[in-house]
Amino acid sequence: MSLFPLRPLGTVALINPKPPSTPNAGDKVSFVPMASIDEKTGTISALQTRDFEEVSTGYTRFADGDVLFAKVTPCMENGKSAVASNLSGGLGFGSTEFFVLRPNGELDAQFLHYFIRQTSFREQATKAMT
Repeated sequence: MSLFPLRPLGTVALINPKPPSTPNAGDKVSFVPMASIDEKTGTISALQTRDFEEVSTGYTRFADGDVLFAKVTPCMENGKSAVASNLSGGLGFGSTEFFVLRPNGELDAQFLHYFIRQTSFREQATKAMT
């Protein structure tokens, strides 16, 4: 018997949630292109800073503590994922090719990140892509 029963991802994390707030015109925000996610370490290698107006449309929004997970191959298969942290104003913007996973309090972001980095999880996710 498993200590932790398997549950659908959507029961322990919000998938692509709305951001907790919206920056004001003129605010600087963090930006994370896919190339800034290191597939070997599972970290953001370099946060960029951009004007909010530059990224306010056409990009994925996320917040500190959210888990970014590549939704396209080969990036997903290669393990491109990271926990967003140290974002300007706590908010970030990035590639539209990210799923954003926000833990709902039953587990922390680092645990969720380790879970989705498992090869078995990524293999199943790849098979489920349409």
